[in-house]
Amino acid sequence: MSESKTTILFDFDGTLAETMMLIYKVFNRLSSVYGYRRLPEDEIETVRHLNMLDFIAYTGIPRWKVPIIAIHARRLMHSEIHAVHPPAGLVEVLTEIHESGAYCMDILTSNRRKNVLKFLAEHSMGWFDEVHTTRAILSKKRRVEKYIRHNGLDPQKLYYIGDTSVDVESARHAGAKVIAVSWGLNTAEALARCNPDHLVDHPSQLLDIFPAG
Repeated sequence: MSESKTTILFDFDGTLAETMMLIYKVFNRLSSVYGYRRLPEDEIETVRHLNMLDFIAYTGIPRWKVPIIAIHARRLMHSEIHAVHPPAGLVEVLTEIHESGAYCMDILTSNRRKNVLKFLAEHSMGWFDEVHTTRAILSKKRRVEKYIRHNGLDPQKLYYIGDTSVDVESARHAGAKVIAVSWGLNTAEALARCNPDHLVDHPSQLLDIFPAG
């Protein structure tokens, strides 16, 4: 990894892939298995305003069950990842950023590597050097710190791009800069409460932060 380049580390679900409705579909499918409340579709917008801990409380999930549910959900998502697409305009923007040659691009996700690689192949999104995974759901801070140490990075030259309060808080506490995108799981209002360095509503705005010219 070049020390002269800025590194961009991407979340996957909700950031690179529009998985929100698939996540809720799988979430409801598992509700009877793990004994928590199903989420009606008309409540989806309500829970997008909640951080992870508030969402867990809202749906009545015991915190100790969260990692177990997440593992099961990741497995179920694999069979339907083919129906998921990138957000409109994102492929074109990331192509420009990659072709500039000025940035290193990787992925850090709580999804399965197998799911991510399948999605990237289906959508010809081959710009990423590495796909890193974590089983952590409530915080990715330690995994971001590990990524920084492993690559010998200056945290201030690392941007983490994510769509949830967990992403924002994890990266900020690890010392990285944070870009929150409002097209994923959390709303712009929820993300703003976490104080990201940048809050963007459309992929084209990433070119203001990472100029390709």
